[in-house]
Amino acid sequence: MKKLFWDTAELDARAVSEFGLSTEVLMQNAANALANTVRTRFKKSSKKRCKILGVVGSGNNGADVLAALRLLSGKFDCFAFLASDKQNEISKTELTRALKCGVNLISNLTEGGEFDCIIDGIFGTGLSRELDARTINLINLLNAKPGYKLACDIPSGLDKNGLSQGAVFKADTTVTMGALKLALYSDFAKDFVGRVKVANLGLPRKLYETGTSFYKLGKSDLNLPFRVKQNANKGDFGHAFVVSGEKGGAARIAGLAALTIGAGLVSVIGENLNIEPILMQSACITPKMRVGAVGMGLGELDEAQKDKLFSELKTKDALVIDADLCYEPRTLKLLNSKNVVITPHPKEFASLLELANLGKFDASAVQKNRFKLAQIFSRNFKCVLVLKGANTLIAQGGKVYVMTHGSAALAKGGSGDALSGIVAGLLAQGYDPLNAAISGTLAHALVAREIKINDYALTAVDVIKGLKCLRKK
Repeated sequence: MKKLFWDTAELDARAVSEFGLSTEVLMQNAANALANTVRTRFKKSSKKRCKILGVVGSGNNGADVLAALRLLSGKFDCFAFLASDKQNEISKTELTRALKCGVNLISNLTEGGEFDCIIDGIFGTGLSRELDARTINLINLLNAKPGYKLACDIPSGLDKNGLSQGAVFKADTTVTMGALKLALYSDFAKDFVGRVKVANLGLPRKLYETGTSFYKLGKSDLNLPFRVKQNANKGDFGHAFVVSGEKGGAARIAGLAALTIGAGLVSVIGENLNIEPILMQSACITPKMRVGAVGMGLGELDEAQKDKLFSELKTKDALVIDADLCYEPRTLKLLNSKNVVITPHPKEFASLLELANLGKFDASAVQKNRFKLAQIFSRNFKCVLVLKGANTLIAQGGKVYVMTHGSAALAKGGSGDALSGIVAGLLAQGYDPLNAAISGTLAHALVAREIKINDYALTAVDVIKGLKCLRKK
């Protein structure tokens, strides 16, 4: 996993004060990273002279882009367009240098014709205001132009929370400076950042970065339950249960997912169920069933049914809680256990926040404040939170892990049920809740990316089948 930061300005200042790097050194390294990305992209181009456009704002991002154009000017035809008539001193200096090295300054975007590459340096992470109409039109115009789109540090138009301020540059690649930024991994930003690369500013990341509470998960963080012990029986791999309700299909999906990910035995709790023969059926939760998944497709319960269910749940070793139970006040008592994983989507999470007196939000407000709200919730409850989304958040004890491998293919009914079953299946095999949540979300997402099927056609059944062939990369 990699560290994530709200803001890297403090890291830059530390590089200067503790390691003696000047602002100039940091900027030139940033420019080198941008220039190298362009060189790599067009290394095999059939064109003798590719055309590069840098769109320059008034701040340091614009200066980085101007310095990159200067470095590229020997091999490429380079053009600079000033998006602002106010340049800081560093930007003015870099503009002078760039012009002396053959970079062409243009006053409108029609002068140079079409470009092979557009480098965005209009704004950085410090953007905190809504864009004016002129800038919105400029960004929309750049997005409409053909060519490879490269963002410097962060696509212009995103603020530090990863939200749009009116329009956002849609990058194919974002070269972020020094360290990864949280803003690049908001759900909204996923459609704009493209591939994210980290520029080395003159220090190894181990030295440049400091402590943080936010982390980006990678494929290497997936820990699959491969069986090493051969002298084994099904009891060695746990007995998981899934509570069925009004929508029995949800429990079936969760049960199959738990079994496929390795649980030794899975029982679906209910009566007169039509389930697969590889799943067990039980009218009630028995003492031998130590790990369960509950909430998916559960529907309405009367008070007597709730009393019975919650009295049974509180005796179990580990639980996955989802869906309908996110609207139930009694659920809060279960969340003060380190052995519980709760897996809400944004609307369900809004309900949990209100039940816990942590604020009243709708799903939209949750999406705008995902990182902070997940962290706040995790500091108030001992459980593991899995806040589903385009980039799923896993949080416990104030630490937040961002799982970025999800895709739109998973946006379909039954997908969340499969995820709950996967996590429950890992818990049954002895995973601690945090690692079950991390490996479960990664397995769920990576299957969707690697399975050979059109993204619009993927179903929960396909996800479960894909688990059978998943390998750690």
